[in-house]
Amino acid sequence: MSASLRVLIVSRDEMLLRTREMILGGFFEVSGAGRVSEARALLAGAPFDLIVLCHSLSEDESQQIIELVGALDNKPRILAMSGPGDEPDKPWADTQLRNDAGPYGLLKKCAEMLDLTLKSKARVHA
Repeated sequence: MSASLRVLIVSRDEMLLRTREMILGGFFEVSGAGRVSEARALLAGAPFDLIVLCHSLSEDESQQIIELVGALDNKPRILAMSGPGDEPDKPWADTQLRNDAGPYGLLKKCAEMLDLTLKSKARVHA
């Protein structure tokens, strides 16, 4: 993976935000924001390749971030995380991922969205 690929994670849930930063931080340059204002400042500072919007954001907060992204010259891809009972269709997202995909599912989906392939050396025991 390339540390030069930049990912912004936006979540109101501090524990999820920090956990996802750690998971993705081993493979990408990751920044996290807990508020729309923090995301705005980060987006103004440098371009991102991918933005992960967590299910803890309200629809209004997600829309505000989508509007910020729409004003950028360099448009990052958008991954929407969804939780139980969330609306399944988020038309503003490039793709969606359920929270129950787990850490590896998140890492794999982010890599796919950035046109990268994860290679695993994990062994499966029968």
